[in-house]
Amino acid sequence: MNKILAAGFGLIGLAALNTAQAAPSLAVQVFEDNVLVGGLSQSTTSGSLSTSGSTPNFNVSATATGAPLLAEPSLLAQTTTVSAQDFAGTHTIRIEFTQTGLTSELAGGLFASLASTFTSNFLVNGQLIEDITLTNYVSADNVAFGRDEQIATQTWSDGPTNASPAIVANVELPNELFSETVVITATFTGGQAGLQASSQIVKVPEPASLALFGTALLGMGLVRRARRKA
Repeated sequence: MNKILAAGFGLIGLAALNTAQAAPSLAVQVFEDNVLVGGLSQSTTSGSLSTSGSTPNFNVSATATGAPLLAEPSLLAQTTTVSAQDFAGTHTIRIEFTQTGLTSELAGGLFASLASTFTSNFLVNGQLIEDITLTNYVSADNVAFGRDEQIATQTWSDGPTNASPAIVANVELPNELFSETVVITATFTGGQAGLQASSQIVKVPEPASLALFGTALLGMGLVRRARRKA
């Protein structure tokens, strides 16, 4: 009986381990005027996804890259292109990228530093684009498309080209697994306009790692200097 119970607990423990170590999952969803456009939703565990198609008033093409192609917890939402069809009035397009199952090296209530960068290009008829806002979030609860904690945001109302510096935020990750979400929202006041945007989240090297790296570089320099003298 004890052996059977032990085997059962072993299977439960193995299942829990497999769940905890599940591969990160990358997903995208698109909304027009806060209505989900289901045909553009995609998800993958390969680390790379793309979606393209039409909403009632926009043509959308978007790609994203994450783990395992990029080192965790990097998430790159890139070449996100939106072109407005011929319409009158105001419409908003929102594209959301998320990656769940990311591993926190600083689990247990410690802090992690994450850096965000944003870019946008008002490609065509920029005067018909009211604004574009790019915002990055992290969820310590590992929720898909979670907006538990905003780590960086940027809004532009004109172009043609905009780029932000690296915006660093310290976030608390008490759980082993967490998620990241990138949200790109643009408001158009007319058709026949287009823009392109991108955002990324990367881990900021720890001061200790930077110090170790600097020491290594210094050591290499001293070795080269000693060799030259010899």
